[in-house]
Amino acid sequence: MCYKELDKRFAVINGKKITKKARIEATILNSVTPLSKKEICNILPDVSPTTVESVLGYMVKEGIIKRIGQGRSTRYIKI
Repeated sequence: MCYKELDKRFAVINGKKITKKARIEATILNSVTPLSKKEICNILPDVSPTTVESVLGYMVKEGIIKRIGQGRSTRYIKI
């Protein structure tokens, strides 16, 4: 199970690593439950919180995900 999770986090397509943006998007879109920014940062420790915020803002603006709650209790889920 650990190796499967590791493969998901460091996936390689055609010999190229997946971008941080694509990994953040995949993390949110593959989640069954709403995720907070902190949970995403814990899942992807090599990605900065600023990058996570940027991608989340983009995805909300594009209508890909929905923001639930406010402040520290904010969670994101796919539409």
